[in-house]
Amino acid sequence: MATTNSALATSGFRLDNMISLEINRLLSDTANLRNSPYLQYAGSINGLGTSKIRIRKYSLGGRDNFAAATSETQDHAGDAIDPTVAFADISVARQYLIRQISDLASLAGYGSEDLNPFNLAADMALSYEARFADLTADTAALLSTNTVGSNSTQMSVDLFFQAIQDLQSADNNRGIDNTQICMVLHPSALAKLQDSLRSESNNAVSMMQATQDMLAVKGKGFVGNLFGCDVYKSSFVNTTGGKKNFMLAPRCIAYADGIPSQLPEAVDFMQMGKIVVEMQRQGTQALTQIIGHAYMGFGIVDQNKGVLITTA
Repeated sequence: MATTNSALATSGFRLDNMISLEINRLLSDTANLRNSPYLQYAGSINGLGTSKIRIRKYSLGGRDNFAAATSETQDHAGDAIDPTVAFADISVARQYLIRQISDLASLAGYGSEDLNPFNLAADMALSYEARFADLTADTAALLSTNTVGSNSTQMSVDLFFQAIQDLQSADNNRGIDNTQICMVLHPSALAKLQDSLRSESNNAVSMMQATQDMLAVKGKGFVGNLFGCDVYKSSFVNTTGGKKNFMLAPRCIAYADGIPSQLPEAVDFMQMGKIVVEMQRQGTQALTQIIGHAYMGFGIVDQNKGVLITTA
């Protein structure tokens, strides 16, 4: 007989509560940018009547300086700048993970340890975080307004400063500084940057290494700070046509989701924050499936607030 949530619940063992608490704990210990200020959370689609969230973008054409009037009563009507309005759409889609174990494997004792509540929670939470990081990197790879490097370029200190210069110039002097920027590098690109830093004469340029306190706040992917820019390492950086590393300021990329806790309940169905887990019995195949569902979507809000850094 398959072990299901309903069977365990009636026996007084609250498997759903145990897994829910563990998943929420693991998701709060993020290794990506989900809990950082560099990604904009656009909200949940729950109850909207659509799977899409629209973000309104206003533009005043850059930050302009005040000008001196030529007379006390000069008419300035011809100098007026009309604001422009554009929209960025974030479409939410279902993401899933399926695990299964056959009756024969259960009888032999295979997988009994892997299917305990805490291992199941870790599997679902880590897979969710990996998918989140993957979609973030795939969205960043679509940055096209500001691009530096090529698939034959090695990551270096010079390329880092070029990316910052391009980002600040594209932002029309709206006040982005290094302390509002993060950079996400593929592990091989990070290694090249570290080589470049070591080659700087008299250690003129160096990275502030991550401390345990920093990791607790910024996540496990954080590796340090370079001239005020938070540097992250991610193996999920897109590698099509070179390593698609990226630099972000706030409001460049946004994400939206659906909260599964508001879905209708069903037998063998566990609601746990961002993830839904259900167990299904496939009697004709003599196996039990454990299925995780999550709902999320990403989009670029402002191309001017990001830089694509392509390296070998």
